Amino acid sequence: PRAAEYAAAPGAGAAGGIGFGALLGLGAAFRPGIDVMLDVLGFSAALEGADLVITGEGSLDEQTLHGKAPAGVAAAARARDIDVVAVCGRLALSPAALGGAGIRRAYALTDLEPDPTRCIAEAGPLLERTAERLAADFLG
Repeated sequence: PRAAEYAAAPGAGAAGGIGFGALLGLGAAFRPGIDVMLDVLGFSAALEGADLVITGEGSLDEQTLHGKAPAGVAAAARARDIDVVAVCGRLALSPAALGGAGIRRAYALTDLEPDPTRCIAEAGPLLERTAERLAADFLG
């Protein structure tokens, strides 16, 4: 019965069944990748004394809400009552979806330059302008 349960576990079939073998034979446990990365990076300690967390991703979209880094960062910060904002190339989430993920506000580069090709080519200056907007909004 345990083997059948492990065989159906998320990740058990990854890499040719290595996950299944690790679960059954080694007593391993699966953890979301973002949880492992936040632990490895010492994110919890980095939050000490923070008033605001800035996270980012190329495209904030439905995939973001299902285990991608910004959602994991926001969850960790939200657990400590720290505001989170995101900087992204493209924003495809509603304010309600952002709020549900723990992201107070998102700043999209495409708000400044709607042409994706130009947005990518001019990412540096667009990020500088976005940082100025973010600082004005949160640092007064």
